[in-house]
Amino acid sequence: MNKLISAIGIALLLTTGVVAAQQPQAARPGASQAAARATPGAVDPNAIRDAALRVASSVDAGQAAKLWDEASVVTKKSLTRDAFVAGITKSRQPLGKTPSRSWLSVRRQSGDGSALPPGLYASTEFLAEFAGKPPVRELVSFRLDEDGIWRFAGYAVQP
Repeated sequence: MNKLISAIGIALLLTTGVVAAQQPQAARPGASQAAARATPGAVDPNAIRDAALRVASSVDAGQAAKLWDEASVVTKKSLTRDAFVAGITKSRQPLGKTPSRSWLSVRRQSGDGSALPPGLYASTEFLAEFAGKPPVRELVSFRLDEDGIWRFAGYAVQP
């Protein structure tokens, strides 16, 4: 379970640095990819936000296993597929359906290997509403993998 907390903690740690850069508009990423090839350090905040919305929609649809399958190598090394799916299910199932979500911020951060595995990360924070419950914050994070592709790295729900 500590590995699960560590992997989801990636998303929780992504809270500083505004993203401001460009990527080709032709890129059509999958649910867990924010862009095809990227210039190191460059990221289009709109692409990250849109990819994060696709990830959140996948979580809504109960597709956590698919997210893990397409995740960054860092996420896959930090916990098993089953543990990842169980963690996402445990955090989201009690909340029910998401009638609305709005994005609050898009940020990036570099991992130095101490609190966060080395690499460049980008995250989107949403305010999500759930029927009959107070709004919660959702964090969806991505990592710029060694092959130059931004991949899903974490999802977390915060009160």
